[in-house]
Amino acid sequence: MKRCLMAVLVLVLTGCGTSVAGKAVPGPTSQAAAPDAEVLRWVNNFCGVADYMVASGGVQFDQVETDPAKAKQSLSEMLGRTVDMLNVVLHDLDELTPAPDPAADTAVEVIQEPLARAHEKFAKAKSTVDGAPELTLDVYSAVLQDMTEAVSVMNDAVGKINVVSLPDEFTAAARQAENCS
Repeated sequence: MKRCLMAVLVLVLTGCGTSVAGKAVPGPTSQAAAPDAEVLRWVNNFCGVADYMVASGGVQFDQVETDPAKAKQSLSEMLGRTVDMLNVVLHDLDELTPAPDPAADTAVEVIQEPLARAHEKFAKAKSTVDGAPELTLDVYSAVLQDMTEAVSVMNDAVGKINVVSLPDEFTAAARQAENCS
């Protein structure tokens, strides 16, 4: 915002100036400077992680199984897909550090921490399902508790993606990053 106000002020003052003799000195232009290539790459990858999470579709059951063995298998597979998705997201977030600016590292940590907790809960739920001889009410209740906590923490992390504060240079680069549209 300060840069925009400064640019407008420079343009207004330039229009009010008088001509002087001498050689022109390069100064600010009316066009916004292109973002640093490293910052643009980082922002594009950051938005790519968010896009991947959205495209993965979150946690959902494909269908309700009435056969107990099939229900157990279906639940285990769904939890496995979710754990795998979070493995990718956590890996990709880890690859974003160190960022070109330490403030961006903080933004990654704010998102990464709750996603890691959600990953642990989903992995625990999958382990509970896989370790049980059958899907009893007690097993299902324990799994449902872990899933509920995981989804809550994961939703918190996803919400933080939308409100995370990045340095101005990163925010400006997001307007040009392909994955941030």
